[in-house]
Amino acid sequence: MFRYSLLFFTMTALALITAVPKASAEKLHCPNVTDNDEKNTEIARRYFQMGGMFLDKSDYVKSAESFECVLKFVPYSLTARYKLARAYDGMEVYSKAREQYELILVYDSKDAESLKPDIRKRLAEIKDLKDKVQTTVVAVEAPSTDEKTCPSVVQKSLQEVLAKATRLLDSKDWSRARTLIEETLGKLSGATQEQRTLCYSTDAGLQLLLLLGVANFNLNNLEASRDNFSVAFHIKSDANLPSKYASAKLLAFYQETLNAYFEMVKTEKSRLLRIKELEENYGVPPEPTENPSTPIEHTPSTDVATGKPMVFVCRVQDELLATQVKIIYRIDDGPAQEMSLEKLGQRRYALVLPKEMITFARFSYHLVALTGEGKEAGLWGSSAKPHVFLLQAGKPIDTPVDKPIDKPIDKPIDKPVDKPVDKPGTRPWTPRFFVTVGFGSEIGFISADKETEAGAITDNSSFGTGSAVFSAELGYYLAPKHRVSVLVGIGDVEVEGYEDGSTSTRYKEPVGTLRLFARYAFLFGSGRVRPYAGGGLGWANLVHTVRTDTIEEYGNELMDAHIMTGVFVNVVVGAQVCLTSSCRFTAHLEVNEYWNAWNADNEGESSSNVALHFLAGIGYHF
Repeated sequence: MFRYSLLFFTMTALALITAVPKASAEKLHCPNVTDNDEKNTEIARRYFQMGGMFLDKSDYVKSAESFECVLKFVPYSLTARYKLARAYDGMEVYSKAREQYELILVYDSKDAESLKPDIRKRLAEIKDLKDKVQTTVVAVEAPSTDEKTCPSVVQKSLQEVLAKATRLLDSKDWSRARTLIEETLGKLSGATQEQRTLCYSTDAGLQLLLLLGVANFNLNNLEASRDNFSVAFHIKSDANLPSKYASAKLLAFYQETLNAYFEMVKTEKSRLLRIKELEENYGVPPEPTENPSTPIEHTPSTDVATGKPMVFVCRVQDELLATQVKIIYRIDDGPAQEMSLEKLGQRRYALVLPKEMITFARFSYHLVALTGEGKEAGLWGSSAKPHVFLLQAGKPIDTPVDKPIDKPIDKPIDKPVDKPVDKPGTRPWTPRFFVTVGFGSEIGFISADKETEAGAITDNSSFGTGSAVFSAELGYYLAPKHRVSVLVGIGDVEVEGYEDGSTSTRYKEPVGTLRLFARYAFLFGSGRVRPYAGGGLGWANLVHTVRTDTIEEYGNELMDAHIMTGVFVNVVVGAQVCLTSSCRFTAHLEVNEYWNAWNADNEGESSSNVALHFLAGIGYHF
């Protein structure tokens, strides 16, 4: 009996042992998509949570099956696809991991852009890795990758939301309708542009775009409304506005947006035609999709000869935020000139010089990328070391030349210059205004036998402290190095004295200081630091405080003051520092000497009244 019992126990144990691997290898069950949208959403949410839990526990097989199920219900979930890729990566099924990572790289949503740097890094790491053999993994069937139709589950969701949004618009609940439609269309952010276009092209998708435009228009979000209608026009140029929402104002706005869209299409067709001409007629290869590895990517042409068109092509890094590219060039020994390249692609700029222009012996140039504010963002070559073509017998000789490109002129050979290059010292002079603001302080020389504010007479010569002075200057450049201006300065200082007839009762009162000068200055040099010197004439009321000893029995020293009022001669020495490449914004430091040529208080020997004013500020030149 014992023998049979032992045999039975052994067989049962073996059965249990062999059953365990089968149970662990069993595929996770994924339900089918139903007609109940709320139920579908709940199932997708549940499997998303399960996938995250399995991923945290490093159960990559179950995690992959869970996220495959999520994508069955929500085909364009960016987060689910990214976590699916990580699960395959953890399983060491690198081929499938690469497939999912690469799908995310073609998404153009903000969320996808934040993931792309890490994805590119990981793809480089697993580029050549082989899959680890998997014998028990049977993944859930992936959703169809056929991009000829929008997935049925997405179409159904769009139709249900369309019905709800229509009811909200009928009751003029514009805000809730907008929120509902934006949340629904936002779920397509994890799709490629082609996938989104397919879903927008469905009847429900197109109607939702139009209704979103209606809602934004009634909420006075005109730019958003214009964007919604433009997307609808891109899908179907003859899309009709729902008549029951078409007020006179909305119809006029709709027609205006439609006209602008067709004008944009016309411009885009013209641009594409120029790109095709550039690539077919001048042998320029198609534009690469990746971001350039250098700020300005440019390869000088090797097919340059007299009497042949000359082609310049470059690509600019996204990080430069450039809005234009210019070529600064010199023909033979002529003056420097500039021309703008045309943007023909996502990052590509091009310029074709017609063959009639190519009659020179030498052509030197460099490229500069500029931001929307006109600031220099990047260079290829430089004014000191331009790239040079020497043409002899119809063939170029590529060799450097020591002569730099310094000053562009106003008019290029074939068209006016859009804007001179913003470099100190390389810009042709044009009349300019400037305004500066500054802050500083001063000291005044008080000679002996001068009467103070408190009625005291100075018994020796000394320096008094002036007030803090805020100043502003408005001026005009008569020539590149000559400028005239008007300077106004104000300040306030607190002085002390004794009440009339009293030697013990003090008073304190603020006394204002004012100056108004007409000035001339000459600038030395035209580099980033530009010293200057000059002079001027004006009216001033200057207050300088000085400690005055009082009779001992009446206490402490008195903060007395000496006031100079009248006509002053101004001598100024300073330096202007360019804060931008165009020298449009500057900082300046200067020292002013004020000499009292005539005193309004008939103070004797006013010529001995002298003050030194130290000033620092910033300026804008236009």
